[in-house]
Amino acid sequence: MSNEEKQQIDETSVTPWNLAIYYRRIFPSHIYCKWLAYGEPASSLQFAQREFSFTLENDVYRRYLSFSNHMEFEKELIKLSPEKIDIGAVYSAKPKDHKMLSTTQFYPIERELVFDIDMTDYDDVRFCCRGADICSTCWTLMRFAMQIIDRVLHEDFGFEHRLWIYSGRRGVHCWVCDQTARELQSSTRQTIVEYITILATGKESSKRVTLYSPLHPSLQRAREIILTEFDGYACLKQDFLGDDQPERWAAFKQHTDAMINSVTSTTKFRKAAYTTLIDEIMFEYCYPRLDANVTKGMNHLLKSPFSIHPKTGRVSIPIHLDSLGYFDPCKEGSVPKLNELCQQVEQLPKQNQQNDDGFNEKISTKQKDYNQTSLKPFIDIFARFVQQSQTSKQNETLAKSDLNTMLSGEI
Repeated sequence: MSNEEKQQIDETSVTPWNLAIYYRRIFPSHIYCKWLAYGEPASSLQFAQREFSFTLENDVYRRYLSFSNHMEFEKELIKLSPEKIDIGAVYSAKPKDHKMLSTTQFYPIERELVFDIDMTDYDDVRFCCRGADICSTCWTLMRFAMQIIDRVLHEDFGFEHRLWIYSGRRGVHCWVCDQTARELQSSTRQTIVEYITILATGKESSKRVTLYSPLHPSLQRAREIILTEFDGYACLKQDFLGDDQPERWAAFKQHTDAMINSVTSTTKFRKAAYTTLIDEIMFEYCYPRLDANVTKGMNHLLKSPFSIHPKTGRVSIPIHLDSLGYFDPCKEGSVPKLNELCQQVEQLPKQNQQNDDGFNEKISTKQKDYNQTSLKPFIDIFARFVQQSQTSKQNETLAKSDLNTMLSGEI
């Protein structure tokens, strides 16, 4: 490809040329496979029986892919250069052999507890954008969702290993990777979704949130998170009262407080209703909205970290919640794009570059160039997550080993 042809590629376009460069020189396949092996060897059944799907050029969709080890995965990744990668469950047998197996022989046995939050589910309460469009204003909803759900998962369920991913366009995903989470059955996953969900479904319902006083501790935490930005977000940015003056919202709250104080103790029910009115409004506009089917279905696939979004060319990147206040995908340069990454590695000194005339199937992790691109900070977040989760796994294994040794009387 000539320099002129390369310059004509739009920065959001996803082409075979830049996908090939990305998977050969940038995609962190070694860390990625280590993540999905969960402390086991890359050739273990933990990885070999994992389902992947690749979306190829012209919307060709290939499901039930599986790979024996890290090298086989990387070889096929470079060969096919998929426009999108999705990850499924770990099955009772290799997914690539599923056509030869019955349903009693082939079934999902393990999958991360995952959550999918899509901005389109908020279209009835955001007035800045619609559909696939997002802006810095409505991105506030994703910040609320990540903070609220993360605290529920940690404080109410005790999950330690939670990986948050920006999807590359209009939403976020959470991968809960604790072993106990991965082994949950569909019914338990559904129960967790129901525990988090408070929004009534169905357009026929005029009131979609009903709260009771005092609030459940998890809802009290959510309320505190929403309050940090609600006035500025809802009144000034979204103008949800039809007036961008915060005084109007303040007056409404003052009026409600007066009504609460005016009722007598003989009308406890009415007083409780007034007390929760403000909270119900805030929760309807700002509380997380989940795609329940993604979470509860063991055989449901979810877009992979470091996959490319075919429409935007953006990389699906990890988000560190400690820097959530600074992360805004709508700001220029905040999310690496495929074309920009390819340009960055193309500009490296010749000795750092791989031969682009063909695929190098024996490429090693040391030859990858991601450390010299804008993707490096996000791979660092991912690598730390993988290290922490596997350290926890190793400690757990050692503890079990020590216990078994003590029980056997060997020490």
